[in-house]
Amino acid sequence: GSDFHHNGDLQDYFEVWEIHNGKIYGTMDDLRLEHPRVQEKYIAMTKALIASADIDGFRVDTPMQVPLPFFKAWAPAVREFARSLGKERFGIFGEFYVTPARYATMTGRGRDRTMWGTDQFIDGPATLKGGIVYSYYWYTFSALVHDMPDLADGPPLAYREEAKMLDMYDPMSNRTEYAMWNFCNNHDNWRMQAMTGAAQMRMCLAVITFWPGVPLHYAGDEQDFNTPGSALDGWAREELGVSLAWRAVRTTPEGNPADRDNFDMTSDSYRYVQRLNALRRAYFGSFGSEACDVVETPADQVEQVLIFTRGCSDDDRVTV
Repeated sequence: GSDFHHNGDLQDYFEVWEIHNGKIYGTMDDLRLEHPRVQEKYIAMTKALIASADIDGFRVDTPMQVPLPFFKAWAPAVREFARSLGKERFGIFGEFYVTPARYATMTGRGRDRTMWGTDQFIDGPATLKGGIVYSYYWYTFSALVHDMPDLADGPPLAYREEAKMLDMYDPMSNRTEYAMWNFCNNHDNWRMQAMTGAAQMRMCLAVITFWPGVPLHYAGDEQDFNTPGSALDGWAREELGVSLAWRAVRTTPEGNPADRDNFDMTSDSYRYVQRLNALRRAYFGSFGSEACDVVETPADQVEQVLIFTRGCSDDDRVTV
């Protein structure tokens, strides 16, 4: 039989059968990832890639379009091979452009709705360590872009509810680690600074720097790129090459920031991110316990203001 599905195009992304078996965009053939033969080929390909290119981790695109049994076979095989090469902290992360209920099934050992808030997990080994999540982005985006400040204190609520769903156990370190990636911008959306301003963008960067998980920076933000549009409509990819096209899209009185050196390590925003990373390293660089993932908020939360405190010890704590 074929290593691919032959079921027509994927049209309804919310229909379970279609999203696992349909051809995306009508052009990208869908692998038959539920078949052991295809799983074995994919595992062999992955091992060869890790060994030949010295890969330290994978960002898995659209994992919600992949059957969970594939990850239950592929992820442990990849981690075991990586460990044999001395890669003790090999990371496997997904692009979780779905609800927490869905990405909870493929994070760690996985939980479905019947398992939330319990010590029960989906059968089999741990799969993805974490991934890019939208929950916190939408709270921040709505508060800053759509002028909905009542949502500013949403992240602590999302964090508490998410904790009931997710299994953050990492078999590589044998401990629980919150490893979701939080962001202010990505290629699927307009850059935040193009819709609000530099001050709002920098506030978002400060939040993701000190929030649990991994801060994810979209290339070009450190150069103040602010071209309208997303990569889906052909824009917001300024960092990928020098082009006179950016000169025609004036986003400031001086022109478009993309129409200059795209790798300027002296730019204000580059140095701002650098300082934030230095502070993060000072407080959380020695991440060594689950206490680092504890988020504390005031008993009486101030309306329309996000306030939280984190630290890996009583002596090293930061309030944002």
